[in-house]
Amino acid sequence: MIDIILFEILLLWSYFFVVLKKFFKFKTNILFTIFIYNISLITFIFTIIMGLKNFDFLFVLGSAIFAMLSINFLFRNINVLYQKISKKISNIEKIKPVFEYGFIIFLVYKIIF
Repeated sequence: MIDIILFEILLLWSYFFVVLKKFFKFKTNILFTIFIYNISLITFIFTIIMGLKNFDFLFVLGSAIFAMLSINFLFRNINVLYQKISKKISNIEKIKPVFEYGFIIFLVYKIIF
């Protein structure tokens, strides 16, 4: 039972870093590719090979598909939440100067009078 749990966690962990590569800038992506992405890709491949030696082919195939779908689903949900939050932040930044100038005018008024 512990072998199955470790196998699933290792698949999820390694595929997480494989998918994470596309979210970095180009300069960071070069360092990320050299160090983390390649190691995670090799870990993902060797985990599947280890799973084929220890488990049934259909179980390994199902686990790999589950890991890929769950990580992609996670990133899609994070992206949707990020888009909503960034839209709210851009709306706040549009009205932020009004509040700042209003506050400055209020302070100047209180200091003078």
